[in-house]
Amino acid sequence: MTAGVLGASTVAAAPAATLNALKQVALVDLQRCLLETTQGTKGKKDLESVFAKGQSQLDKKTEDLKKKYEDLMAKRAMLSDEEIAKRQQELVVKDQELQQLYAQLQEDVATKEAQLTEKIYKNVAAIVKDIAAEEGLQIVLVRSPATVLYANPKLDITNRVIVAYDKKHK
Repeated sequence: MTAGVLGASTVAAAPAATLNALKQVALVDLQRCLLETTQGTKGKKDLESVFAKGQSQLDKKTEDLKKKYEDLMAKRAMLSDEEIAKRQQELVVKDQELQQLYAQLQEDVATKEAQLTEKIYKNVAAIVKDIAAEEGLQIVLVRSPATVLYANPKLDITNRVIVAYDKKHK
């Protein structure tokens, strides 16, 4: 007998409990926060500038190396074996320097990008915490294709986070 009474009240309460639980869940798209906040947009432009400057330097050194190689090939018949070996060794050293410069540029850009991402992530986390407290949210999930396959768009608070972020971090 008690099973029938419990069963009826549990069935009636289940949809209401589920609806209330959903009102306490939200999603934030961190990738959009990184790309669409003012700080993220500025940071991306700064990274592009650093990369472009480094790439320009790499292009110049690559062109210089290419000219030295072409010069060696053009004069090869007139040079002694010793001079050819010396110039080839110089080219090898210049090529290694170029590879090191390229690796350093990649490392610098990756480091700056990681620092920017970490900074924005920490700021987003603080803003999300404030919004969660204001709205009584119990959980805020990171929205990404790898973690959330589908969610009702009403649960997404990314736009609010971006607006609050830009107000707080100009």
